[in-house]
Formats: sequence, C-alpha cells, structure tokens
Amino acid sequence: MKKSVIILILLFIVVSCSSSKLIEKPTEKINVKTHKRKTIIYDYVGFIDIEKLNFIKKNYKWNNEEVLIINYSQPVKSCHFDNHKINSVTKKFYKEFYEKIDTENCLNIKVLANGERVRRKLDNISYFDDKDDFLQTIFFERKKSCFGILVIHKNGNYLQYNGHYSERDVAQYIYDLKNNYLEKYYQKK
Repeated sequence: MKKSVIILILLFIVVSCSSSKLIEKPTEKINVKTHKRKTIIYDYVGFIDIEKLNFIKKNYKWNNEEVLIINYSQPVKSCHFDNHKINSVTKKFYKEFYEKIDTENCLNIKVLANGERVRRKLDNISYFDDKDDFLQTIFFERKKSCFGILVIHKNGNYLQYNGHYSERDVAQYIYDLKNNYLEKYYQKK
C-alpha cells in the first residue's frame, strides 16, 4: 500500500511539473507605444558609413526593407555550448521569438561567425555565414558572448547588444530606429 501511494505521489509530481504542458501564448504583438517605456540597454549605438552599409546590403541580400535585424552567433570558442546549430528546434525558437514583434518592413536574418561549420545548412536567405568575418571584426569582437543582435536602419543608424536579448528589447530597438530616436538622441548631446 505504501509503495502504491509513493508511486502515485511521484507520478502526480512528474505530471504536474512536466514541461510538455500546453501554454497559451499571447497572440498580441508587443506594442512599444502603449507600454511604459523601460530602459533598454545597448552595448553600442552608432552610424555605419556608406561603404560598410553597401557591403552589408550586398552580402546579406538587404534590399528595400527599412530595417535589418541580424541575430548573430559569435564564434564557437566564445561560447560554452554549440551556438551554431541549425535544426528544427532553433528554427522554431526564432519563429516563435519574432511572432510577438512587429517586424513589418524589416529583414530578419541569422548570421553565424563560424558558418563554415554548417555550410550545407546555410541557405543565404535566412541563414548566412559572416562574409570575410566582417560583422565579427567591425561589431562583435568588442565584447564576447554566445549571441548578439545588430539592428540597422537603412540610413546607417544602428543598435547592437551582445548577450541574450528579449522580444521587448528587439521591439524597442526596431521602434527607436524607425522613429529616428537615435537622431533625436544625438541632437540633444
């Protein structure tokens, strides 16, 4: 009898703590206009000159979109796990991550520092190798982490963060760039 009770208790605990429970996701996109603005941390803010901007446009197929979002995987040696996997799990993660963000008129890509490790999985549409280690050298070498994000406006303004970032952070980066928040910031200085 005691064994049956213990087994039932353990079974109840396992089922109630299961990570496979269905969790209802909010379908509403993050609206930075209606939420109280929180302080968003950027590692780097600046302006990309026309030569570098043209290199990025050419090599990452950025055409008419107002904003380019680069989800960057830093070199494997900078990370304590393999951050260069491209499989159904990682694709699903990024799809769900960006579902709540207003990415209208944005090109959203993933660039890998060591893309040659997974060259066969790179499609040069959504997944790219860091051409000539350009992004690593210009932007991501300044601070090591597993991941980073670089959000660039077509006018050359950019925001960069190295490390783990949230949907709210990315939504705010896009909003700030689309609404010339950086230009206003620089004028105040």
